[in-house]
Amino acid sequence: MRVLVLTLVRLGPALVYAIGAVFAASMLLLAMYPSRPFAWELYLTMLPVLRLPLMLLSVVGMGAWDLLAVFTSLVIFGVYLSFHPKRFLRARFVHAHVALLGLVLANAAASTAEAGRVEASMPGYVDWSLPLPTALLGTALIIWAALACVSTHAEIIRRILVRASIHRLLTHRASLH
Repeated sequence: MRVLVLTLVRLGPALVYAIGAVFAASMLLLAMYPSRPFAWELYLTMLPVLRLPLMLLSVVGMGAWDLLAVFTSLVIFGVYLSFHPKRFLRARFVHAHVALLGLVLANAAASTAEAGRVEASMPGYVDWSLPLPTALLGTALIIWAALACVSTHAEIIRRILVRASIHRLLTHRASLH
C-alpha cells in the first residue's frame, strides 16, 4: 500500500504537465475550430486551473505546438521517473520543483494582473501570500506537486543519513583496528 501511495505522490508533477498539455491542446483546438463549443468549453475550463502555458507562449519562438510537445515530453519523463524513484533522484527533484514553481508563479502572475491598485503599498513591500487558483483542481495540483517535492526532500535526507551512518560505522571500525 505504501508503494502505491508513494507512486501516486510521485506522479503529481507528471499530472501537472499533463494538464498543461491538455491546455495547450485546447488552445490549438480553439485556434483551429473557433466556432466549436467544445473547444471553448475545454479552453475556459483549463484557463483558471493552469495559466503556465500562457506564460510560456511569451517565450520567443514558442508556439502552441511546441508547448504541446514540451509538456508531452515532460509527462512521459515524469511517468518514467515515478516508476524508477531510486535511480534518478536529482532529476525527480528538479522535475517536481519545476512543476510546483511553475504552478505557483503562474497563479501569482494571474492573481496580480490588475489595471491599477486602489490602496497604496509600502515601498519595498513584498506580498508573500500563496496565490491559490480559483479552481479546486488547481489547488489540488499545487498540493499534489508540493507532496511530490516533500517526498524528494525526504528521500534526499534519508540518503544523507544512511551515508553518514555508514561513514561513522566505517571510521569506527577503522579506529578499532
